[in-house]
Amino acid sequence: MTWVQRLGGREAITAGIVAEFRALSARPHGSGREEAQGAYLLGRLERMGLTPQRDGAGNVTALVPATPGREHRPRLILQGHMDMVCAVRPGSGFDPVRDAPVPVVEGGFLRSDGRSSLGADNNLGNAAVLWLLEQGIPHGPLRLLFTVAEEEGLAGAAQVDPAWLSDAAYLLNTDGFHLGVAVAGSAGGRRETYARPLELCAPRGEEAFLLSIRGGKGGHSGDDIHRGRMNAARELGAALRRLAEALPALEIAHLAAGSAYNAIPAQGEAVVVLPSGRWAGLEAARAGLEEELHRWYGAQEPQIQVTLEPCPLPEQVWQEECTRRCLALMGTLFDGVYAMHPHFPGVVGASANLGRVGVEDGLILVQAFVRCARREEALQLFTQHDQAARNEGFNLHRVHSYPGWPGGGDNPLVEALCRAYRRETGREMTVTAVHVGLEPSVLGEKNPSLHMASTGPDILDAHSVWERAPLDSLPDYAALLAATLDAL
Repeated sequence: MTWVQRLGGREAITAGIVAEFRALSARPHGSGREEAQGAYLLGRLERMGLTPQRDGAGNVTALVPATPGREHRPRLILQGHMDMVCAVRPGSGFDPVRDAPVPVVEGGFLRSDGRSSLGADNNLGNAAVLWLLEQGIPHGPLRLLFTVAEEEGLAGAAQVDPAWLSDAAYLLNTDGFHLGVAVAGSAGGRRETYARPLELCAPRGEEAFLLSIRGGKGGHSGDDIHRGRMNAARELGAALRRLAEALPALEIAHLAAGSAYNAIPAQGEAVVVLPSGRWAGLEAARAGLEEELHRWYGAQEPQIQVTLEPCPLPEQVWQEECTRRCLALMGTLFDGVYAMHPHFPGVVGASANLGRVGVEDGLILVQAFVRCARREEALQLFTQHDQAARNEGFNLHRVHSYPGWPGGGDNPLVEALCRAYRRETGREMTVTAVHVGLEPSVLGEKNPSLHMASTGPDILDAHSVWERAPLDSLPDYAALLAATLDAL
């Protein structure tokens, strides 16, 4: 009998995990705002009869006693993160500080109500673990570990007490996006914020217009970087550079694009100021840009729009040098796939994402995310970016990096996952590395003897308002977890 049958069938498994996911989604839980989520998890684990702990960073853990007769088995840590990237649809009114994502079941998918990203990354894996442990499956000693701020450079994992990891032999991370894939390594990353003071002056022009690029798919800057999607920050910067060349009197009063280091920008906007009577030329440039973006990206992103509308004349605009240097840096920073992985065919090895551009506390901020499997390529991109910033008068204002997880070698946890998946589904599991940062890279440094792997259900278009999870992957994922826990 398969574990799908033992757990009550596909419909029962799906309903149970979705119900658990709805409960986990019922409060805002963006990175840095996980307090309420952590409190919910403490209560949820207590209702399971456990004695959870929360550390000063907000990470939550609990020991789960082994099924009687299995106390001698090595301890397995089941680990996921509780925060989410809150992508928001423009004009939706969704406030990620105030509002929780609203899960909707529709057309065979679990998705949000369309106003925000879903947060299946990583709460769908967390939901599967919590539901599964309520079903009485046999297992050895376990530790549950839920971390904060994973989407901010694995910051929560970096603060986990090594004592929470010291007595375990295995760590299974539930942050995978692809059913049937066992991840045995991940990329290191560097979050870069380049800054220079914003200098303002009175406008020379008499008319102002809001130029917007909207409707891109966006997505995860690691998992989707090779898909050729529009980067709205990159395209907006290029468009403004061309406009400045064609209309030398153009001034910028506002520039904002993207939402996070690790999300491909789906929209961007700028307020431009021109002498009166330039509407026709500006509208022609808008129409040409929209046609160009549809030609390049329209097959996969048909909802891209470029809009132009009059707006009130601002009291101040950016000084010309600030505008020129910011737009130059937006075009010079590398964006996209830099190299493929040397050991895993089809896996990206190095990339960069221009994630966000805007103004904060009197500074122009240009933010990028570099991901690399190999140190050599990381140093090349770091050097290239730092030099480009210096050339334009920007300094490295903030930087946060984390190591890669090299994986490789014999891994009994990966082998157990592969056997379980074959037994439960009749299919072979793919073993690979991924071009994203995963918490095993940080947690493994605290206990180098851990055998680690990551796997998860299918999640599509994470970190975007199109994020969704096919429901038919949930029963097989639950069966994979159950069979692995039973076997270890």
